[in-house]
Amino acid sequence: MKQYIYQMMILAVSTCLWSCQDDDPKPTVVEEPDWKLELVENDPEPEWEMPESGIYQFSMTGIMKLSDFLEGYADETDEVSAFIGNECRGVVKAQEYNGEKLFFLYIRGNSAETQKVTLKYYSAKNKKLYVCNELFDFVQNGTYGKISDPAIPPFEESGKYPEVMSATVALAESLPFERRDKDILAAFVGEECRGVGTLTETDGRKVYQFEIRGKKGENAPVYFMYYSLQTSGIYKASESFPFADEGVKGSEEEPFTISLQPVVN
Repeated sequence: MKQYIYQMMILAVSTCLWSCQDDDPKPTVVEEPDWKLELVENDPEPEWEMPESGIYQFSMTGIMKLSDFLEGYADETDEVSAFIGNECRGVVKAQEYNGEKLFFLYIRGNSAETQKVTLKYYSAKNKKLYVCNELFDFVQNGTYGKISDPAIPPFEESGKYPEVMSATVALAESLPFERRDKDILAAFVGEECRGVGTLTETDGRKVYQFEIRGKKGENAPVYFMYYSLQTSGIYKASESFPFADEGVKGSEEEPFTISLQPVVN
């Protein structure tokens, strides 16, 4: 009888251990997430008007383009304007020139301007008015930027995420899914997506290149979320690091390596 009870106890323990082995956490199954950096605000579209002819004696020319970052959100209806004080002194849309979208801005003024020129840029897609206050002096027949070297006004400094850091990220070798090239790896701060990784391959190793955007003075933790096409599941990295303006985390030779755990309900 004792031997029978002992055998039943062994069987119960074995069954429990077996069931625990099978009880691996399963990720929350979702449709492909729309992870992206959200820049849309709610600034009204401005009604800039060119100054009347004859009011101002002189002019200067601005030859400009957007930064690579803002160019990714550009629209053909976007406008750049020049202000001195509260007066609009010029407004223009972008033109195609030698494969680049340039703003050729004609700025009007008088010989004795005491205030610097302020540039404003309205992004239709982002519904955002970017402003570079008192950026340069008005100079009779002067130029701001050249066709061979267009000026890039720092409009992003007045945007939602003016600061930026870069990161090179790799996945740990042991993964709870079969990896696909169309999977998504995104960087987050709090609940906000701050950048989506671009998959590259160097010397046979796949890494994700990130441009991670941040708010002024931010040093909150950056963490990563992963969407697996194979499982339709969401995974979160155990590792994180603080955001640092102009910071660099990882490299192609030594990427920041993350391990992923399923996000479950």
